Amino acid sequence: MPLLQLLRQEVRANPRYLLFLTVVAAVSTTLLLGIINMASSLVASGGSSLRLAFMFLVTVALFALSQQAVTAIVAREVEAMIDRMRLAMVKDIRRSDIQTIDSIGRAPLYAALTQDAQTISRSLPLLVIGSQQMAMLVFVCLYLAWLSMTAFVMAAGFTLFAIGLHLQRMTALGLATREVMAQEGQLFGGLSGLLRGLKEVRLNELRGEQVVGELAAVSAHARAAKTAIKARWAVESALIQLVFYLLVGLMVFVVPIFTSEFHQSVVQATTAVLFLIGPIGMIAQAIPAVGDAQHSLQEMQGLQQRLRQALADGVDESAEPLSAPVQDVALEGIRYRYPSEHGDSGFAVGPLNARFRCGQITFITGGNGSGKSTMMRLLTGLMHPQQGALQVNGEALRAEQMQAWRDQISAVFADYYLFRRLYGVAPEALARAEALLQKLEMADKVHIRDGAFTTVDLSAGQRKRLALVVAELEDKPVLILDEWAADQDPHFRKLFYEELLPSFRARGKMVICVTHDDRWFDLADQILAMNEGQFEPGCAGSHHE
Repeated sequence: MPLLQLLRQEVRANPRYLLFLTVVAAVSTTLLLGIINMASSLVASGGSSLRLAFMFLVTVALFALSQQAVTAIVAREVEAMIDRMRLAMVKDIRRSDIQTIDSIGRAPLYAALTQDAQTISRSLPLLVIGSQQMAMLVFVCLYLAWLSMTAFVMAAGFTLFAIGLHLQRMTALGLATREVMAQEGQLFGGLSGLLRGLKEVRLNELRGEQVVGELAAVSAHARAAKTAIKARWAVESALIQLVFYLLVGLMVFVVPIFTSEFHQSVVQATTAVLFLIGPIGMIAQAIPAVGDAQHSLQEMQGLQQRLRQALADGVDESAEPLSAPVQDVALEGIRYRYPSEHGDSGFAVGPLNARFRCGQITFITGGNGSGKSTMMRLLTGLMHPQQGALQVNGEALRAEQMQAWRDQISAVFADYYLFRRLYGVAPEALARAEALLQKLEMADKVHIRDGAFTTVDLSAGQRKRLALVVAELEDKPVLILDEWAADQDPHFRKLFYEELLPSFRARGKMVICVTHDDRWFDLADQILAMNEGQFEPGCAGSHHE
């Protein structure tokens, strides 16, 4: 069982100590049962015993301490184990390339790191506690067998039958619960789409009605399914209570029919059966929880195996530095074709041939779907070409040098993400931040405190200005800006093209911009136009050499 194997590998606590505490808790419960029965018999005959009272208090304290110790150890170990698993997957994601992440999908990875990890965290303590209750059940059953073998056999047979029936029903209920969770996922996805597409919804009344109508239908379906699930859970809870009552009735009404000596221990046996109720209920809860944890663990391990297989098939991209500071980079016959889901040929780019130099500005143009984004990914080493080579300073870039090349690049992509904290920026570079914020007219809106922006809750154009501030603070030799000016007003477009870009070139940076602002095309040293995955022939022009 992968879950038990994971526990054996990951739990750092001494298993013998955990077993000892489990046995102590189970034995103390059985001793409590025996002491209560002895005291009850003594009270029935008109007597009392301080010794039994003292033994009772000591046993209660022993049970409480052992139970608390097991619970604390399990909570600590489980959370530490989940933390290690989650961090390991995060590190694998960080080292994986874009193709691997795209093939797996971001949604399954996010679900594994959040929902599946929470399920394992919630369910594993129930597994350990269920094991503890199982030990308690064994000792109480041994005590019941000592009181009456007939009562033990009947109680054990009835309990096993009831648990088997319960597990069978719980299996079907678990499948129905997973289906409801999938329906809720569809509902959340629809709500996310409504929020992201609110502008489009507001611009079309019919579209809005259809979106809300579909959400209402999905919500109604989820509501009906969840109502049915809760009703079934209520039935299962009532059945468990009924089983407990029937078990007590079995001791009082049925067992005496088969043995004439049971009347001497009927009270003790009934009390023992009452002590069985707690362990049986906990075990009944633990078994489906273990199934959920097993399912979530398989999901996490499956995704992690795919990530690590992709990493194992590759090379260590951070193994070698570049041989010299970057002066120029070239695409030499680079080709890439996307895999198709339907078996036919997917979109392809290439052959791509181009050269970019430090101290020059290159504009990349082209319509939507022309291949600009793929070209940028290939140029920055975020995707690996299937043919051709990426050359730096006239030498083909080896796979072991890919991370060294990426470390030379600052980029603001069209689908950029702006971190609030300035990760990767040297502390001494923050001294220049205020001047940059002033230059981009952001100083009255944002400050940098403790290495982070005070806010990123800004307009799209303002966030792009902050992203440019981060790129400037990184101060790398290669600067890539993908449609940076698209969200700026005319004032900042003019500032960007007529002041910022020339200043970058004057400082010797290799500047590559995706843009459609042909008004400023004469500022570029080189213009490359893309169409259907290739650079158009004769599109390059030199203006400032």
